[in-house]
Amino acid sequence: MSEAPSSGEFDPGHLAQRARAELIEALVTKLCARKSGTFARGGEALLREHLAAILAAIAQDLSQDRRDAIRGATQRFIADYLELDLTFFDLRSFSQSLRERVLEHLGHGELREQGEALLFDMVLVSSMRFMARRDELAQVETAKHDLERVESQLAELEAALAEKTRLLDVLRQASTPIAPVSEGILVVPLVGAFDAFRAELLTEKLLTEIGRVHARTAILDISGAPVLDTQAAHLIIRMSRTVRLLGTRLILVGMSADNARTIVELGVELDEIETFGTLRDGLARALLLQRLKITPI
Repeated sequence: MSEAPSSGEFDPGHLAQRARAELIEALVTKLCARKSGTFARGGEALLREHLAAILAAIAQDLSQDRRDAIRGATQRFIADYLELDLTFFDLRSFSQSLRERVLEHLGHGELREQGEALLFDMVLVSSMRFMARRDELAQVETAKHDLERVESQLAELEAALAEKTRLLDVLRQASTPIAPVSEGILVVPLVGAFDAFRAELLTEKLLTEIGRVHARTAILDISGAPVLDTQAAHLIIRMSRTVRLLGTRLILVGMSADNARTIVELGVELDEIETFGTLRDGLARALLLQRLKITPI
């Protein structure tokens, strides 16, 4: 290490010219020794560049009795290393190591006091910039979490809206009027999907209508139902048993070939329910049960 000049012999360019290379290499070796640290991640070349700029700024400010150069160099240093996630530990290590090395070369007396003031200013600027950046990152993280929470709430609202729309569609489909086509006979046209929710609504409505008109027969027309699966078949059986408690017979009409094949393949037994291919056939059966018949107009 070069011998520190006395304050009377100090040349403003001394720090930048005679000691710069030695100072830089010593600091690079020390600061990059911690492989997981910010400076090791940034690489030796970047650290040398900033150390050279800071040492040159110190020499310039010492010669001019100013602090503009060191503040500018410090701000650039902080800006670059904050992008590399500079930690407070690494910032403190940098400031302490730089201070020790620089003060060794400044010796004692007035020059050392000036150097102390410059280095203190550098620490102050770097700490303020570090804290400001950390606050910015905290605000960004908070905003990110708020956005994620809002997006989650929005997704929940969209799901709720979709469910509401589905239920409204079910209600619309279930609101198909139950038509009394003859005394004691009701026709219930089933259009669209038939699930447990809709079955419950339709059964309740059918029971109310049976009680109101004292129907003896209810004809369930499933020609408008696209698919009749196991669940739908069991729901129809349940509906038949329910209306039977009121003394009403359920007749199933509109069974397509595909639905019939599906019911057989699934092994669902519909023996307790009379089935007919067309509404006309089902109506004829209902009239027969009531000792009536269809006559031409």
